[in-house]
Amino acid sequence: MGNKKSLTYLISKFAILELFFVLFMILLSFMLINVLINTGIVYPANYAEMNSDTVKYEFLKEDWKIDKIPFFYEYQLRDNGEIIQNTIDERYNQKISEALQKGESSKDQIVGSDVFKAFKKGNKDLIIKYKISAIPTNPNVYKIIGSFELVFFISMFCLWLMGFIYLISNLTRKLRSEIRKISKANDSIEKLHLEFEREHSDYTEISGVLDSIDSMARSLKASLEKQWNMQMTQKEMIESITHDVRTPITLIKGNIELLKEDQENVQERAEDALNGVERLESFLKKLNTFSDLMEVPKEVVSKEVLDYWIKIMTSICKLKGFRLSILSYDASNIQLDKIAISIAIQNVVNNAIENSLVGSTIFIGFYDDIDDFTIVVRDQGDGFNKDILYDVKEKFVSTKVHDNNIHGLGLSIVTKILETNKGQLLLNNYADQGNGAEVKMVFKK
Repeated sequence: MGNKKSLTYLISKFAILELFFVLFMILLSFMLINVLINTGIVYPANYAEMNSDTVKYEFLKEDWKIDKIPFFYEYQLRDNGEIIQNTIDERYNQKISEALQKGESSKDQIVGSDVFKAFKKGNKDLIIKYKISAIPTNPNVYKIIGSFELVFFISMFCLWLMGFIYLISNLTRKLRSEIRKISKANDSIEKLHLEFEREHSDYTEISGVLDSIDSMARSLKASLEKQWNMQMTQKEMIESITHDVRTPITLIKGNIELLKEDQENVQERAEDALNGVERLESFLKKLNTFSDLMEVPKEVVSKEVLDYWIKIMTSICKLKGFRLSILSYDASNIQLDKIAISIAIQNVVNNAIENSLVGSTIFIGFYDDIDDFTIVVRDQGDGFNKDILYDVKEKFVSTKVHDNNIHGLGLSIVTKILETNKGQLLLNNYADQGNGAEVKMVFKK
């Protein structure tokens, strides 16, 4: 146990690795851009700014030609206000006008800023546009990629993303490997393969779960073995009783038949006795094939059972600061599992309490009709969401459907209880005598 690590350690390790990787990528980007600049592959970001005065100086010469403008400048040449040559996009016309008026203008961008400068020589005006960003020294490369910094940053991001995916895939693979151990153990228990190979984990949390599963498997195995031994013992006992009783039954039958032949005045009694013995023999035959898988004993819903349920609900309401009001108090001849139904009612009442204000009233009613017995629970909360009730309002909901929580109701528990007692659910909102949610548990007779 001392060598085991926490999952927090694993995730923290990944986070630290990712942090160092980010710092490494930033340092690599900085070093790489410097190498490119120092080797003359890329001009620095201020290169176009620095050479703008050279462009102006050349433009003012008498022998100036437009092909002397470096490739990394866009330009517009005007003569008496008329555009003669232009490589600047029309969307920058406003910035060109500002440059002509002020001599210079700029436009901020996500990567670098666009700068416009205007130079005047007689009737001619030259406007150049350049970006404050690194520039490839090769004109052909510049034409292909345009903004070097954008391409550079995207490339660095792709490299970082590949590294990040590699790191997170390693973390995911490790977590999957640990979770697979739990899943494998669960599958073995589900299939009742209780002698499965136990796996171990280097991580505290996973190891704890595996130990719990292992303990559960051992307990289940012991319970199944105990149950099997009880069944075998019971079977042996029944077979023994059957064998021992068969002989006296044979003697009784023989004597009764002799009695019928010798004493006709007691024939009627003898036939009755014979029929009783035959039934006893039939019972013993059923006992020989007896199964230990019996249903849970059920009992009639008497006043005592209702008092038992109400006593539980009263205790819950008092503890939570709610009032309990009895809507109806009908006993019934229907037979239900008293303990299980009390759990279902308790679940519904707890849910009603969770969705109501403290001090309000919880209503419970027991209604006995010809065909069914109904338990009703109402609260004074906000009621069920109308979207939930769209498909279930005013009709019974099978407990085999909707195996999830509705209005906070633990249907995973209530469903099983109602299923074993032939019950159905009716969910609704009511408006008479206030408003709130209404849950009905209807048991068919």
